[in-house]
Amino acid sequence: MSEKDKSNNSEQKETDKKPILKGWNSFLKVGFDKFQKSLENQTKKNKEFWTENKEKSSKFFTGLKQDWDNKIKEWDADIKKRSFETKEQLDAHKKKIGEEFNNWQEKTKKDWNDGVATVRKGFFKAYFWFLILTIPILIIVIIVFALIVKL
Repeated sequence: MSEKDKSNNSEQKETDKKPILKGWNSFLKVGFDKFQKSLENQTKKNKEFWTENKEKSSKFFTGLKQDWDNKIKEWDADIKKRSFETKEQLDAHKKKIGEEFNNWQEKTKKDWNDGVATVRKGFFKAYFWFLILTIPILIIVIIVFALIVKL
């Protein structure tokens, strides 16, 4: 054999020995190219989406600021309108607010107690039905085990 045949033969043996490595390298190159293209496409889409949303968000915050300013003006006018002329009016208003707060507390406490009672009744019903439905099954299972043990 000539030198040329020997070198071709040895190169072919080397490439035959590393097909997995060759496949892995080609997979990485092709996969990376696809990954890079998808990232570029996604970046373009995100830039367009960002521009659209930037306009929407600026419009939203502008509207929000205007609404907030209007609400503050409303509250300011309401406060000025409701300013109390005398101490008696202020005391009467405080008393009214205190009564409303106490009524709210009592109503909330009553609602809470009613809700807890309803939940408690629901749990007792559930336990009761659980026992009613499982006791016959347990009795049958015990009888079957007793028969199996006797046999």
